[in-house]
Amino acid sequence: MADIDQIMQHDHERLDQLLGQSAHAVSTGAWQEAAHLLEVFRHGIVDGHMVVEESTLFPAFERNEGGDDHPLTALLRKGHRDLRIFFEEMAEAIHDQDAETFDDLLSTVQTILKQHDAKEETELYPYLAAALPDRGEAAGKRILACEAETPS
Repeated sequence: MADIDQIMQHDHERLDQLLGQSAHAVSTGAWQEAAHLLEVFRHGIVDGHMVVEESTLFPAFERNEGGDDHPLTALLRKGHRDLRIFFEEMAEAIHDQDAETFDDLLSTVQTILKQHDAKEETELYPYLAAALPDRGEAAGKRILACEAETPS
């Protein structure tokens, strides 16, 4: 199995592709496809990626760094809360078949994700293998299992 930092970085790339596919479907007016792809993206990022980070990776990093109130993980958790709201608004825009609002939200979300992912990949992920008792194997398996799921 790959190291946890590689698995998480790969998941960022996979999720970015799903979001791009949903955006493409919006641009062509394929609203049902856009809604489905956005839900697959949302499931992967919210129910998979963020859950693993918040339940396993962030606490391990905090323990290793000496406390629950680490500024990095506090910032990343806030980013997760903000992104969840944007994802709901994007789903509403698709439901309303409002491409302009979707595109505005997409631009904001992509900017946030680019900065958020870069922070995780440079300041968090490189330290996780040492911070986790199994070097991140269980967390990696959870991410890979979520990747294999597709909501109906």
